[in-house]
Amino acid sequence: MPSARTPKRWPYKAAKPGRTTRVVKTNDHERGVHRREKPEPVWRITPRQARIALAAASFTLVASAAWWAYHSPYLTVSNVQVAGASEVPPGDILDAAEIKGDSIFTLDLAAAEARIEEIPKVFDATVEKHGWTSITITVEERTPWGSWQINGENVPIDIDGFVLDGPAAPEGSPVILEVDPQRVLNKGDRIDPGAVQLAARLVDEAETAFGRRVLVLAYRESSGLTVALSSTDINGKPIWVTFGDSRDYDYKIASLYVLLEQAKERDLALNAVDLRFGDRLSFN
Repeated sequence: MPSARTPKRWPYKAAKPGRTTRVVKTNDHERGVHRREKPEPVWRITPRQARIALAAASFTLVASAAWWAYHSPYLTVSNVQVAGASEVPPGDILDAAEIKGDSIFTLDLAAAEARIEEIPKVFDATVEKHGWTSITITVEERTPWGSWQINGENVPIDIDGFVLDGPAAPEGSPVILEVDPQRVLNKGDRIDPGAVQLAARLVDEAETAFGRRVLVLAYRESSGLTVALSSTDINGKPIWVTFGDSRDYDYKIASLYVLLEQAKERDLALNAVDLRFGDRLSFN
């Protein structure tokens, strides 16, 4: 009869006991197990974690340096000077420029010039950078070219038709009379710039082109600019010529010259001429 013993293989062989805890004595003088504790975990940094931490620290350092450089007083506009302003307060120019305290890396001089030129009294502005943090703003103010007469009042205007609120236009400067006005002008408003520039050219060129002076400049919203040209005779009557606007200026001047010469040859008296419709010229 075979001996009865437990085989040393599965499923009869007992598995090796696993030990996930360690035995801790609570009292050196007492024997026995009193408490079991899990071993404390040991924290270790892997090479990948070290690389990530180093990259994050480098990025933070670079970002902090860039932020400091962007806002550093050594790299922002701190000194702004205004030149050429007499009627416009320098403070208004600085407020419009909006560049003091800006970083030199994002400074937009062209945009600053455009904002300054939006001031009604400013004709032209130049913004220049000097050194690292200094800016000079040079402005050219609008000056009266003549007057726009409306509702019995002479309002000073410049060559671009802007209504000015400074001193009156110089003595003897041109006056454009608005006929039957349906509006009120305020400082900073802009009148038809084409009509003003057309009037300026006629004042300067009429005597050379026709041998006649401009006596009256009249404007009506429905028909534009009409001028009264002096007669070549001492006792002659002026000729009223309606130009409308400045379009086809050279053609209108040539057409009027030919008409005046033909009228002179035929001894015809001209009272009014309308040049607004191109080759459909009308006169009486």
